[in-house]
Amino acid sequence: MTSKRKLYREDEKLFFLHSYYQSGMSKHAFCRAHGICCPALLNSWIKKYSNLAEELSLPSEQESPDMSNRSKEAYKDENAQLKKRIKELEKALSFSKLETEARELMMALIYKVTLV
Repeated sequence: MTSKRKLYREDEKLFFLHSYYQSGMSKHAFCRAHGICCPALLNSWIKKYSNLAEELSLPSEQESPDMSNRSKEAYKDENAQLKKRIKELEKALSFSKLETEARELMMALIYKVTLV
């Protein structure tokens, strides 16, 4: 019994390549999930259409400013904002602790009153 090889049209190959680049899956897992016989076939398509790799792959992310490219003022501003936020959170935590102590004191007083 001979196995019949599946022949793929060019548009199918390009579709699979585009899907592969977007999937983030390993070649083996992608081939298994899409019914492609083996990763070697996918590799041959990648080689054949390597000139189209940029068009088929995910669009490159906008480059975020590198830490090394930031100015000293930007660091100072960010540091000041973070310190301000820390103070706000510490204040909120202190207030929450006071509320908890007040509730516990009220519960203790209620407990004493009910025992008398």
